[in-house]
Amino acid sequence: MKKTRLFLLISIAILSTVSWSIAENGLFYSFNEEQQLKILILADPQDTDHPQEAMLKLLNAALDTAQPDMVVYLGDMIHGPSVHGRESVEKAIHSIVQPVVQKGIPFALVFGNHDDQCGLSNEEQLAIYQSYPGCLAVEGDEMPGCGNYYYLIENPVIPDSPIILWFLDSGTYAEPGKGTYGYVTEKQNDWMLEQYAQIKQKYSAPVSYAFQHIPVPQVYDMLETVPFGTSGAVTCYGPNLGKWYVPKEDKIWAGGLGEGPCSSEYDSGEFDAWKTMNLRAAFFGHDHLNDYCGTLEGIDLIATSGLGFYMYGRGEEHGARLITLYAENPSTYDTKMLYYRDIVDAPLPGLFIPYLGVLIQQYVFIGLSVLILLVIIIVFLVRRIKKGKNKNAPAK
Repeated sequence: MKKTRLFLLISIAILSTVSWSIAENGLFYSFNEEQQLKILILADPQDTDHPQEAMLKLLNAALDTAQPDMVVYLGDMIHGPSVHGRESVEKAIHSIVQPVVQKGIPFALVFGNHDDQCGLSNEEQLAIYQSYPGCLAVEGDEMPGCGNYYYLIENPVIPDSPIILWFLDSGTYAEPGKGTYGYVTEKQNDWMLEQYAQIKQKYSAPVSYAFQHIPVPQVYDMLETVPFGTSGAVTCYGPNLGKWYVPKEDKIWAGGLGEGPCSSEYDSGEFDAWKTMNLRAAFFGHDHLNDYCGTLEGIDLIATSGLGFYMYGRGEEHGARLITLYAENPSTYDTKMLYYRDIVDAPLPGLFIPYLGVLIQQYVFIGLSVLILLVIIIVFLVRRIKKGKNKNAPAK
């Protein structure tokens, strides 16, 4: 793993309320004074260089409410197709990072499937994030993706059970024959297993938690296929469009399913790798309407609803997810969603923005305007034609 430069470590030490030290395999992060680690997940801000006021209000309210020790951006920080040029990309990134930096909170990140659609590679964008004090993200070893890394958190209560936070690049879109969306590749899995084996040589019972943008295909093992019209059923984009799903009651124990997960369809073996790594939970973004919490084969698979209002979302249930880890029991964690309705003292944006987002609402208005214009033109032409016929009609 590429080590973070010394000046970055110094900046983090100054700005953060937690301590750091260099170790052989990355950085050792410490629990807070209460022997807890509070992590705030921000999924899918997906905004532009002209950020939405509602998104910024939600972001700041989540930071104030959670008082986190660490922030994790879970991909699609910007809506790449709507951000053009390096200057615009820098402004878009600044708008979502600056509130965190101002509070002196360290932050990690993974990339989503829309970040690199701006014309700047993820490597170039990572350098922008790294220019901010407190950025924990690194490019990682030579392997597919950008930003595959981990942080090992020493456990002052149970020294043999540190916590490992894995940050994985789940790619963008799959190769032909492997479905629609990206996935963590076999090479990334091999790296993860190699690193875990090295950690196990020093610690007898490390506990793992994973963060990535696109869900693993196994999330569908927590859902049940039902007929169209079933109460509460949702469908999905892509090849699963037209199939309808509801949560399995014995698998999903909290949160909501607002859309069929746009998970990877190709199984690279990541979930099987997790089962050998004492992985307690994996956290995903990508699906703006989902914040379900489920358990499959002993691993919790957790979704976080979208933060941003530029693209589609869950109305007043836009939000961020708070995770609390405990040194005294590293395999136990608490999590809850912080919803707009509960933490923001301001009304939602008007019209369709809370549900369709600004961009799609613009498309709707453009479509309606074109439709109205066509109707006006057709009515005008019909009247002209009728007028011409009446003019040429013989007198009675």
